[in-house]
Amino acid sequence: MLVLARKKQEAIIIAGLVRVVVAEITSTTVRLGVEAPRNVPVDREEVHRRKEVQTRGPPEVFTQQEYDLLDNQVDCNPAFFCGRQMYVREGPLMPVG
Repeated sequence: MLVLARKKQEAIIIAGLVRVVVAEITSTTVRLGVEAPRNVPVDREEVHRRKEVQTRGPPEVFTQQEYDLLDNQVDCNPAFFCGRQMYVREGPLMPVG
């Protein structure tokens, strides 16, 4: 872990894309401002961890024959791949870590 000292209104730059500025310092907290491109997610750690827990695995893809044999066809959506009728179901929730 890299530890940097910054004063109020001073910043650090991450990967040339993300700028983190010390906005305010109180006796118990430090407020940070984060400037990042829209495609770069910025979350508090607890929010990030909650999202990780809800990460989905890869989708399940079934042929017509496999689909016909499924016990549970719920949430299977028809789709065409290379001109063939297939059925796709969103991947299961998978814990990360």
